[in-house]
Amino acid sequence: MTKSPLIINGAIRPGGNTDSLVERVVAGAKSVSLDPLMAELRNKRICDCIGCYQCLKTSRCSLQDDMTEIRALIEGADIILFASPVYWCGVTGLMKTFLDRLFFYYHPDTKPLISGKKAVILTPMNQKNTEFESQVLVEFYSRLFGCLGLDIVDMSFFNEIMGKGDLLERPEYLEQAYEIGAQLGKCTRAYKVR
Repeated sequence: MTKSPLIINGAIRPGGNTDSLVERVVAGAKSVSLDPLMAELRNKRICDCIGCYQCLKTSRCSLQDDMTEIRALIEGADIILFASPVYWCGVTGLMKTFLDRLFFYYHPDTKPLISGKKAVILTPMNQKNTEFESQVLVEFYSRLFGCLGLDIVDMSFFNEIMGKGDLLERPEYLEQAYEIGAQLGKCTRAYKVR
């Protein structure tokens, strides 16, 4: 039986393009009887990693914040969707802070709690040249998730999206997001960038 997918939404702007994509993913998932869990990072208190390495030494994080709750969601999911717009050639600060805290799973005792899970990346971006502009993110996610043993099954980039509501004028993007949601339970396709 497939567990509930987990969506990590790193968008800062409520009701923006990333939220619209996520809503369509959720609708697609529900169309195939999946009920995704959601962690909207803008509504969470996540402290910056302080580089104390307690997690690497003892498999315990020294910080007490909402990452405890999010780690429980991660450990209960078999697929995690990471949604963040591109902000200045990278993910949002919220998403980067969250991703830094995944270092917790680098310890041999905690790595099995995330290793082997499937990852899907969803990225709206203002840039036109998606192939060139996405290279840094493809490398970033591939290296990071490779260290954790997360298996990236899909990376989707939605180009020429900037102003709030721009995505709603691109029905093909909304349909693509819906299809991503409908496919979350399968996780069998080979990794690709689109």
